[in-house]
Amino acid sequence: MGRIKFKVALLWIFFVFVFFILKNGDPAWLQFNEIETGPKWRSKMQVEQQHRRLHTQKACQLLGNSSKYASLDEMNSSHLLWLMRRRMMTCINNKVGSTWWVNLLLQDYFDGEPLLTAYRSPHYIAETVLGLSPTISSFEIPELLESVRSVIIVRHPFVRLVSAYRDKIESCVDKDDCYAYEFGFTRESVPRSFSAFVEFLIRIIPESGPFRGQLIDDIDSHWLPYYINCAPCDIKYDFTVKMESWQDDVRFVLENFNFTSFREDDRINASNATQVALEYFKDVEPHLISSLYMTYFADFEIFGYSPNGFS
Repeated sequence: MGRIKFKVALLWIFFVFVFFILKNGDPAWLQFNEIETGPKWRSKMQVEQQHRRLHTQKACQLLGNSSKYASLDEMNSSHLLWLMRRRMMTCINNKVGSTWWVNLLLQDYFDGEPLLTAYRSPHYIAETVLGLSPTISSFEIPELLESVRSVIIVRHPFVRLVSAYRDKIESCVDKDDCYAYEFGFTRESVPRSFSAFVEFLIRIIPESGPFRGQLIDDIDSHWLPYYINCAPCDIKYDFTVKMESWQDDVRFVLENFNFTSFREDDRINASNATQVALEYFKDVEPHLISSLYMTYFADFEIFGYSPNGFS
């Protein structure tokens, strides 16, 4: 009799459990993260990377190549990080997963030893140990590029600008000490809205080139266009990582460079970031959005993004 009661109790628990799942969806501990792997996935990723390379080349040809859209001798090469033990060069764009990527490179460079980031930022350390020697000229970079495979990391230009505004500008309002003050802003002049920040960008960044190198130091790297920062019409990047497909892209790139570990829990919710950006753009006049698009037109064209939905 006791056995029968036990079996009935188990059945009752099972049916309650099934009912709970059907009503509420899988509980967190039942949600499996299915990560695509294997030959089919690699083939798909190879095709995608080839498509991105061809798109960039075609866009650069249509835009006028590096003669109009920045070049190696105009760019600030401190954004190029060289992990020579893996024959890898990465162009770092701020507000595009840059801190994550810099930490990855440094961990590999220092064989997993902890970084003394309490004294210096990871970006400073990376520029010091992975950057080019000041004695190397821009004319020598093409030769160096032949010995490595290169990576560039991008995201939707408008989403990146909202991220930069929230992190570096919005947090400055009504504060006496702030990051933005290092780049000419004062407590009185710092943009007090995203719309005001957009007007500032339209004023300071030349619309769709040509861009001359002497202006680069006047523009903060957090909103410096990709085409200026990384010279994609001069450097033929082997891999383009997009934050919108971060997990697949990063895993594919690191696999190609024989990194043995990748933290799968390090994800970027690009969908949520886009929704946040759309909210900020609601308060920007359509004519300003149009001008901002023209200001970053090369970035949109070269990396296959669209301004649709932001105005």
